[in-house]
Amino acid sequence: MSQYAVILFESTHDAIRADKLLREKLPVTLIPTPRRFSASCGIALRFDAGRLAMMEELIEKHQINGTVHMMDE
Repeated sequence: MSQYAVILFESTHDAIRADKLLREKLPVTLIPTPRRFSASCGIALRFDAGRLAMMEELIEKHQINGTVHMMDE
């Protein structure tokens, strides 16, 4: 099983802003929020779990409002 991570957002605005900022540094994909996380805005950002440390640094640097969750395929 391969692992990936998602960032969940409270608003669509936060998701789109994060996508714009982060895709310049790492490969990310906007996806529908996984069903098990129904409390978010409906859009999540998917990225490779192996890049978690770099992603966390970028989230802090750009003050992105989102929470990271690990996933299994």
